[in-house]
Amino acid sequence: MTQAPLLSASLGRRGFLSRKRHVQRPPWTTEARVRESCTSCGDCIRACPEAILIPGPAGTPGLDFTRGECTFCADCANACGEDVFFDITEMPWTLTAEIGSACLLTQGVSCRACSDFCETEALRFDLRAGPVGAINVDAAACTGCGACVAACPVGTITVSPEEQPAKEPVA
Repeated sequence: MTQAPLLSASLGRRGFLSRKRHVQRPPWTTEARVRESCTSCGDCIRACPEAILIPGPAGTPGLDFTRGECTFCADCANACGEDVFFDITEMPWTLTAEIGSACLLTQGVSCRACSDFCETEALRFDLRAGPVGAINVDAAACTGCGACVAACPVGTITVSPEEQPAKEPVA
């Protein structure tokens, strides 16, 4: 008996390598601030207790949510000696989780791994949809911490900016 593949996405090496991937920056900063002020010293990367900050393009910090979640401890911002991060009392970012089409629920497989790790309960299941239900993201409750990304057994969850990007604080 043959089994259907779990993922419908193309995972070929050529497609993966040729795709330009967006680097998500740490909380309390923007792409523009990283480009303008980051010296690639690595202090923020070394300061991250969750080890989710990794060197991105040109050694600047990027987030890898497959390693874990952001706890918003602000150690990265506090370790930085440059003007890369804005005030940590501000909203850290406007990220929310997005569930991809390869979710096991869409294939009739019951799975709630992502919601088990969501402290804000932003991932909600609608048991009225289909035989095993469906998942909905409550964008208002989602902090964009990425806990659900590492928990997903098929890697179909991404954390992306909402339509309205975070505003630069007024000096």
